[in-house]
Amino acid sequence: MAQVKFRFATQKERSADSRRKSLELGKTGEEEAARYLEEQGCVIIERNYRRKHREVDIIALDHGELAVVEVKTRSANTLLTPEEAVDHQKRLNIIKAANNYVLDHQRTEPIRFDIIAVTPNGNGTDIRHIKNAFNALIF
Repeated sequence: MAQVKFRFATQKERSADSRRKSLELGKTGEEEAARYLEEQGCVIIERNYRRKHREVDIIALDHGELAVVEVKTRSANTLLTPEEAVDHQKRLNIIKAANNYVLDHQRTEPIRFDIIAVTPNGNGTDIRHIKNAFNALIF
């Protein structure tokens, strides 16, 4: 039986139109995630926090905890689920950016790292909120 190998296109190989659509999908997903968090009673205190080349999509207060949220939006027909796309390196970058945020803004709340997986479908959008998806102690 032949072995099938998957290869993902590099950023250079993707067309400009494809990149634009991907950015739009991501922006829409972040808007949906922010709306969802607010509906759950969270207070969003920062969006798209950047420090050097690292970014955190959403930082919110959730009942006394500082929730650092990575939003991943994927169309329904992709190989990886949105949460699977948050690999070890991405998690490490999120942790480092969150550390910078906490130091820069002198935050003292307990911190947690969440992933919000957004998948558009025919009836709207599926949102999966994975609280405490990872922690800084394992890195």
